[in-house]
Amino acid sequence: MTELVTWSESGGVGKTTTAINLGAALGRRGDDVLLVDLDPQPASLAAAAGHADAKTAGGTTVTDILLEDGDLRELVIGDEPFDLVPGHESLASLESTARAEGISTAEFLLRSSLVPVAEEYDHVIVDPPATLNLLVDNALIATGNVLVPMEMTRKGEQSIRGVLETVEALESQLQRAQPDFRLGVAGVLPNKVGGSSLNQEVRATLETEAEDVRVLPVTVPDYNVLAQAWDAGLDVFRYADQHGLRAYQESLLTAYEDLAEIVATFDAERQPMVND
Repeated sequence: MTELVTWSESGGVGKTTTAINLGAALGRRGDDVLLVDLDPQPASLAAAAGHADAKTAGGTTVTDILLEDGDLRELVIGDEPFDLVPGHESLASLESTARAEGISTAEFLLRSSLVPVAEEYDHVIVDPPATLNLLVDNALIATGNVLVPMEMTRKGEQSIRGVLETVEALESQLQRAQPDFRLGVAGVLPNKVGGSSLNQEVRATLETEAEDVRVLPVTVPDYNVLAQAWDAGLDVFRYADQHGLRAYQESLLTAYEDLAEIVATFDAERQPMVND
């Protein structure tokens, strides 16, 4: 089973778009996939999958499940080609509520709730907010691996350092109580890539200088059809099925299929995929 979180400290890099389309590509291979939306903001995974109303719905929420060590199955929306646990706006208060209730191990809430459910899937992908907080800690600890979508820009290049520092600090902190705990960067995904020379230069720099992280051999191009699919509440594969794509846009599907192949063959025993 593969468990990973799509995350970067930089907003707008396409982490949620990566999560939904990677999930769709894995599902279309015939794998069982669970996507977990851990972002309280309206523009998150649930909205991208066509379930925006779930973010403000009444009844039991993902926040309730996490705080009460409940069963995530109560929330699962079965929807080809993946299942979805929708996020909720109440996640914004998870940290303060956990503190008020005296929960000393709040960073492990998702891990505790996810363990019995994850066994039913081949892949679990968690999508938290970009802002570093308790939700990100929960996502990283629950999965043990982070996939970093990155724009091939100088800003994107700098953000990788922040991700690595966060991962190393959290791993070091947890190893004091659990020495065998490992947290790793599964890889950097070149995302929203155009044809500029800067894009190519940044990628080349990463591949030659970032020895402690693997730049995945996949390039996701920056095409407007991704935004159109988002607005329609569809992953790009279902959007293509319903609306069609221009010939040049087919490379998007190929990119996510290639990414899915890498993830599907990843032996997820909490071993990060790093450069040799």
